[in-house]
Parts: sequence; structure tokens; C-alpha cells
Amino acid sequence: MNRLTQFSMKNVSALFIIMIMLFVGGFYSSTQLKVENMPNVSFPVVAVTTTYTGAPKDVMDEITAPIEEKLANIEDLDSITSTSSDNFSMIIVLFKQNVDIDKKKQAVQDMLAEVKLPAAAGAPKASTFGAASFPSNYLVAYAKDGVSQTELDKSFKDKIKPGLEGIKGIDHMDVIGARSTSLDIELDAAALDVYGLSPALVSNAINSAATKSPIGSVEISGNNKMTRVTGNLSSLYDLQQVEITTPKGDIVTLDQVSKVKAITESDFNGRLDGKPAIGMILYKAGSANAVDFSGSIEKLIHEWETTLPNITFKNTYDSADQIKESITGLVREGIVGAILASLMILIFLRNIRMTLIVLVSIPLSILITLLLMSQLNLTLNTMTLGGIFIAVGRVVDDSIVVIENIYASLEKAQERKESVIALATKQVSMAITSSTLATVGVFAPLALVTGVVGGFFRPFALTIACALLSSLIVALTVIPMLAKLLVLRSKPGKGHHDESKPTKLTTFYEKVLTWSLKNRIKTLLISGLMLVVTIAATVPFLSVSFLPSSKPAKTMYFQIKMPYATSFEATDTKTKEIETVLLDTKDSNGEPVFKFVEALVGYAGKDDERTPYASQIFVQVNDKVDPNQVKDQMKAYILSELPSGSEVEPKSMEGDFGVSSTDFAYTLQGEDQLQLEKAAGLVKEKLNTFTELSEIGDNLSDAKTEIEIAVDQKKARAYGLSSSTVRDTARAWIQKQNLGDMKFDNIVYTTTVSLDKSDKDTLEKLGNIPLTGSNGSKVLLKEVAKVSETKGAASLAREKQQQLVKVTAKINAADKTGVSAKISAAMKDIELPEGVTPKISGVSDDVNESFMQLFIAMAAAIFVVYLIMVLAFGNASAPFAILFSLPLAVIGGLLGLVIAREPLTVTSMIGFLMLIGIVVTNAIVLIDRAQQLREDGYTVRHALIEAGKVRLRPIIMTAGATIMALVPLALGISGEGGLIGKGLGVVVIGGLITSTLLTLVVVPIVYELIESIKNRIGRMFNRKKVNEKTMLEV
Repeated sequence: MNRLTQFSMKNVSALFIIMIMLFVGGFYSSTQLKVENMPNVSFPVVAVTTTYTGAPKDVMDEITAPIEEKLANIEDLDSITSTSSDNFSMIIVLFKQNVDIDKKKQAVQDMLAEVKLPAAAGAPKASTFGAASFPSNYLVAYAKDGVSQTELDKSFKDKIKPGLEGIKGIDHMDVIGARSTSLDIELDAAALDVYGLSPALVSNAINSAATKSPIGSVEISGNNKMTRVTGNLSSLYDLQQVEITTPKGDIVTLDQVSKVKAITESDFNGRLDGKPAIGMILYKAGSANAVDFSGSIEKLIHEWETTLPNITFKNTYDSADQIKESITGLVREGIVGAILASLMILIFLRNIRMTLIVLVSIPLSILITLLLMSQLNLTLNTMTLGGIFIAVGRVVDDSIVVIENIYASLEKAQERKESVIALATKQVSMAITSSTLATVGVFAPLALVTGVVGGFFRPFALTIACALLSSLIVALTVIPMLAKLLVLRSKPGKGHHDESKPTKLTTFYEKVLTWSLKNRIKTLLISGLMLVVTIAATVPFLSVSFLPSSKPAKTMYFQIKMPYATSFEATDTKTKEIETVLLDTKDSNGEPVFKFVEALVGYAGKDDERTPYASQIFVQVNDKVDPNQVKDQMKAYILSELPSGSEVEPKSMEGDFGVSSTDFAYTLQGEDQLQLEKAAGLVKEKLNTFTELSEIGDNLSDAKTEIEIAVDQKKARAYGLSSSTVRDTARAWIQKQNLGDMKFDNIVYTTTVSLDKSDKDTLEKLGNIPLTGSNGSKVLLKEVAKVSETKGAASLAREKQQQLVKVTAKINAADKTGVSAKISAAMKDIELPEGVTPKISGVSDDVNESFMQLFIAMAAAIFVVYLIMVLAFGNASAPFAILFSLPLAVIGGLLGLVIAREPLTVTSMIGFLMLIGIVVTNAIVLIDRAQQLREDGYTVRHALIEAGKVRLRPIIMTAGATIMALVPLALGISGEGGLIGKGLGVVVIGGLITSTLLTLVVVPIVYELIESIKNRIGRMFNRKKVNEKTMLEV
């Protein structure tokens, strides 16, 4: 380190060039860093989705269960949960933390290839969860007055959809409300019966007539020419005239047995403020810059305002807005903190020139940090930016110690020579190096923390480490160089205090320290008693939560689910009524409560499947109302307007933290689905009695009626039929068959063939489906099977291959674990149906797991800090004395949380972890100077007193600068800090205040005690050696 100082002072011009390069490189890196709200944490989850036409029970038995059984043997498995619903199976495979999720995805895909599924099942698809799993933007397009829906659909298809899909960084897009034209060939059951035809025969005839395929090449006039065959069906009339051969050999045309209809419709209805609209939900790729992605969308909208003047666009949700607010808030807090830290330094140094030298370390260290972040592939988000600005107060510490010692040495020496600056820097180089490395070393154990917490805070730790290491290099190179240029050339003045005349503060401290050293045991007992009393007085009153609560989001949506039998039309009508009331709702000032009301009818989270009984209503409240209060009031109103058995689940658009809003989960397991549903009802009824809970729901869908075709095996065999033959024939008559895209009259249609709805809308009509026996005889379905209605669940959930129902709720209280414990105790009073077993989980599990990992990380951090200090000091006793500053920080940290009324969260625990590295800094500076004085011949006590007097000012300055820099964060000026919030700030400030004050007294006492014990042991050994020598002489 001394060589670095010598190099900087001898090569001033070269160092200036390096500084300019670092400034330019840092500024350039800041423009190139990807900007996002939170680090892109990859979750150890693989989702497996499979399509299969069937009821939930069939999907579970035929698809879900075989896949679960196969995946149960995969390595590093934590749990498997699944949901089987109509025509769809989803399996969530959760792995243990710190696995390579991409490799696990490949392993899952390899296993899926070995699973034997029914031929009618779609290929299982495996996917991971990341940034692309969370919506980035909600965009709405609606036509102005006088513009038809058809024109809007055409503009969307021709310009809007291709434009959005061409944006750099887009992953995929859900579209709700855009109409498409399909060609439905509706078969007449009576006509089919007359001609002895089946839907399969008709479909085959159409496919044969419409075939288009190459058949090879032929040589004509010496040239090879590709040859293809087409059915020459170019118009709808040609399609209607397609000939079909009946089993008897007769020829009939398609229009004799069906109606060909071109239908323009959407699976969903979209509206904005009551006007027909198309909703678009955009997902960005994980590698995309959220702000740039949002900017590309805004640029497109701006272009469309000119090219599509009859269409209005509205960005109802933009994740980049939250990112900008969070980052702006942190930047504002960081700048205010830097200004306060600067004023603190100026007050103590009382010299503008020295203050400016110190302050150079702030921008230079930050720019070097940004440069290092770009090399480490870190993004600019609330965690890394929070790390930078939290480090602002700490990055000046090393520079303060260096410049303070330089100036004091110049005043003492009464001469202004370069050698004095070099010696002064050398005197503190070991202290600031070991203290900085100790602070950096604190964050190394964060690698042990797994899960979402580890994923979020690792970039935070890396950023702080980069900032501190940068500040150390600046303190040992740039600060001595600037001191040489600015201080040596200045006239000696009285800007700084005269070291020969101690200040009142120094005199007072000398008296306190002298008394404490004379009363060591009494002082240590007082300090220990303070620690015990603080813990006893604060811990019982601390509320505990997993993560700090964030600012309520103004954008929210209500997921509405009516009874399963509700038709799409009925859902649409009821949703319209609710929209009208919401649009007319006013606040106390007579202003509309909602800035907009967007409705997505038939949408329940997937744009490839209409949910007729569901709708989503998106709203944004104005700035004068309480979002949480509005959410509760509107939920109650909407629920009162819906039919009995309906559900309303409000959700806030709170960004992509990647953590669940489920604070409380009550899982019920059993074999009987009806008993599980009954138990879930009892649990929800109990949870609704707790005012602290909201968003109470379960993973059950409403009960629905199913059509069951029970084959009579004896009767079926009499006709040479099997259950599988009956199943396949019935499926062909009931299920719509997709023939793919076909072009007629220059229009491309998605073409389907199905029995007319009126021919399959009663049990009697279904029973008349004709079957063909093995001997060619005809028999109706009702003659070999019983067709009836049965009740069943709309979806079936399983965990560890057992059926379950999970009831969840959000806790609206600071003390989430306390509320969770209270609810858990109350749930024991519920008498669950026989065969149902409960399991409670949620925020308490998250807290216990994360806190245990952080406690382990803290223990590891203490060992790391101790090891670094032992290597720096060359002995184990001095670092051991320094460790006694750590418990003193706990006093202030706990008091800070109680005074600020902040809960103990993962964030505040990170604050305690940071304190381990920060508080030892002051003790290191103090003990390092004491050891230097002892080498000069001072006694232990004299060295400690003199070191305290010399180091008192820099210790208070460095602690004060760090505290001032964190004041804006602790006060929550912006309220946009997210995970880097008040809890962390108050813990560090409180801990630093108490540890600084007590370290100046307790650490010298412990150091002297250790030295006293060492001396006694040394004297004992010396006496023993003298006695042995005397005995030998005798």
C-alpha cells in the first residue's frame, strides 16, 4: 500500500490522467448499465404444462399423475405441486436453492420424454420463472367515436401487433379483446344420420379436397421444375361444394350436411372506461432493459398517434414508472446524504480546502464502482443503487483518517515536506486497509444466504464491496497527491485545530477514559448491564416481518370469479354494471376516485383459454385517496353485486419483487375432494373474522357439473364395442376439430369442424350419438352407456402426489409473524372433517428460514472480520479486544427500531450484518495507533490514552459522516427505497452511535485487561524459568 502512495506522489500527471480515464469510464458505464426495479432473481422452479382434452379428474389420472411419478425421482427436488383443470395440467417442480435451474430444466425435459401419455395429449412443455414471468406493461387501444370495431381490429392486426412484437427485448404478449375471423363448419346431426356420415368422415373429406403438397420435380425443356398438387379450393363456394362419399357410395356435398359460417369474434371482451378496447399485456425478456423497453413502447405510441389518428392508446401500467420513482428517490436520498456528510466533515475540519480533498473520494469512488459493476454484469436497480448511496458515508472514512493525520502531522512537524505526507499516510494505511477489508469481508457470508433474500442482497453486497475497495485506493493515492498539491503550497494557517492545545471534547474524553481504565470491572459491568436491559426492554416489543412494507400501489385489479355455470354473456353484463358504478365513484372532493377503469371479460390470467365466468377489472386511484381503503371498499361493493358463491380477489400492481404476497397459508390434505372443499369453507369462514387479513382465497375452483358417459361393458361387448371405441367415437362427435388455417376469397380463416351446438345441448341428444359395432351394425350411445350429469371440481390440486386445498391470505400489519402466530393458534379450534389434515405455512416459515441463514451469515462474518484483523495486526489479542465493540452496536440497533417503530425484517437484519464491519473500523483505528505508540516506548495505559486523544476527532468524523449520509434513508424522505428502506438505516445509525461512544471506552479497557493477563502469564513463566535455573545451579 505504501508503494501506491509513493507512486501517486511521484507521478502526479499520470495519476491525473488515470483519474480522468476513471471519470470518463464511470460516466460511460452508468449509461450502459441495464436499469430495472430489482435484481433479476431466477427462481429454482420449473413449470410443466400439458394440454389434454378431458375433465380435471381425467387430466389428473392420465397426465398429471404419470408425470409427477416420473419427476419425483429427479435430484435436488424440494417439492412437487400440481393443478389439473379442464383440458390442462400444470405441475410446479420446486428444487433446492442454489441449483443450476437451466440444467434442471433440461433434466426435466429429458424425463418428460420418457413418460408415456395418451396419443391425444399435447407434448409437455417445461419452462422456468424469471423476469419474463411478470408483466412489464399493460397497454390499451380503443377506437375514437365514429370508428368501427372492425377498423380497430384491422389496425391491430396490420400495425399494432407486429409493431409491439418487433420491439427489442420483448418476450411475449397476451392479447385480450382483439377479434379474429374464423370459419366454423357446423354439422347437422340429422343430415349426417340420413347419409350415414360421421364428423370424422366429413373432416377427412375436407382435408383431402384442400390438400396442398409438393410431389417432386419433373424435367421440361431441359429444366427441372418443382411440381405440387392443390385442391383448387379458392372460395367459400368451392368449399361448400366439396363432395363427400357416404358409406353406401353416394355422393353428397358439404352444404348438404352443414352450414359454413365466417364468424368474427373474440374469446374475450375488453373495455376502457366503458368503450370497446383491445388490452395488451407485455412481458419483457430477462436480458432487456426495463426503461429502454418502456421507452420503445412510448416511441411506438407516439408514431401511431400520427399514423393511426382514429385510435387512442393508454399505458395503464408501466413497470418502468415504478423503477424511475424508486431510483429517483434513492438518488435524491443519496445526494442529500452526501451533502449532510460534507457539512459534517466541514464542521469538524473547519477547512474548505481539506474538505474538498476529502469529498473528491465520493464521486470518484462511485464512478469506479459503476465501472466495476459493468464488468461484473450487475444492473442498476434499487438494491445496487441503494448499496452505492449507503456506502457514501463510509467511502469518505478512509479519506478522512488519511487527510486528518496528514494535517495533524504537518502541524506537529511545523514544516511542509512531502516526506511528512508520506509518513502520515503510512501511519494509518494499515488501519484503514484492515478496517475496509473487514467491512468488505462482512458481506462474503451473504453467499451462504439462499433463496430470494440471497438473490436480492448479493448484488447489494457486491456493490458496497466495490465502493469500499474503490474508496481505499482513492484514500491511499489521490488524497496524498491532492494534499501535496493543495496543502503543501498553502500558507500555514489556523484553519485546523492546534494539536498542542487539546479541545474541551478531548479533555473531557481523556478524563472519562482515565477513570474507566482505573475502574475497568465497574465500567464493563455497566456496559454489559446496558446491553442486557436494552435487549430485555426492546425485543418483546419488536414486531417481526419478512420484508418491509412498500408504498401502496395506486394501480390495482380485481379478479372476479362468478359461479362456474355463469355464461360469458352474463359475466359481461354484470361486469359492465360494475364498471359504470366505478366510473361514477367520487371522492370527498367530488373528484373521480379512478383515473381509468379497464375490464377484461373472460380473462383469468391466460390469453389462450377463455374463462366464461371470470373477469378482471384494472383501475388506478387518484393521488388523494388511500389505495388500501379503496381496495377494501370496492371489494365489498363488487361482492355485494355478484351472485352468491362469487369471489373477488383484489391485487396491487407492486412491481417484480419476485416474492409472494401470501403471508399466511393453511394447507389441507386428504383423499376426499368433497371433504377438502368443506374444510376449506370452514377455514375461510374463520379467517374472515380477523380484521388484519385481506385477499382471503383458495386454490379451489367452483364446483361444476360434468357429463359422465358410463359404458355398460356387457352391452358394449354385445355389439363388439370397447370403452376406448366408445370414447373415441363420442369425442369425434362432441369435440371441435381444428383443420388449421385455410385461405378462401383471399382471406385466411382458422377453420374448424364441429357438430352444431343445438345438436348436443341436452343429455338426450348426446345419447343419440351413433356408434358402429364391429359387425357394422348401428347402435346409439344411450343403448350401451348411461349419460348423466355429475358434480365435480373445476380443478384438482396436489402436493407430493396427494390432493390438497390451500387457503391463503395477506396480513395487513407490521408484526406479520405475531399475527400469523395468533391466527395459527385460533385455527386449532376448527373441527375439520374426518380424513383432512392441516399444515400452516407462510410468512413465519419465510422469516424463520431467512433469519436463521442470516444469523449463520453473521457468525461467519464475525470469524471473517477476526481473521482479517489477526492477519493485519499480526497477533490475536488486539483483534479480540476490538470484537467487543460488536455487542455495543446491538444496543443502538434495537433502540433505533423501537424508536422508529420499524419491524425487525430481513432488511434490518442486513443492517445488523453491516454493523459488524462498520463498527470495528473505529476500534481498529484506535488500537492500531495505540500499538504504534507502544512500539515507541509508551506504556499500555499511556498509549491507549494518547491514541484516544489523537483518534477521537477522526473517529467521530467518520461515524458522523456515515450517520449523516444515512439520515435521509432512515427518515424515508422519498418512501421509494423498497427493500433498502428505513429499517436498515435506523439500525445502522443507532448501532453506530452507541458503538462509537462506548467503543472509545470499552475497547481500551478490554485491550488493557488482555495485555495485563498476558503480562501476568509471562511473569509466571519467567518465575518458573528462574526457579528452574536456580535449582540447576544448586
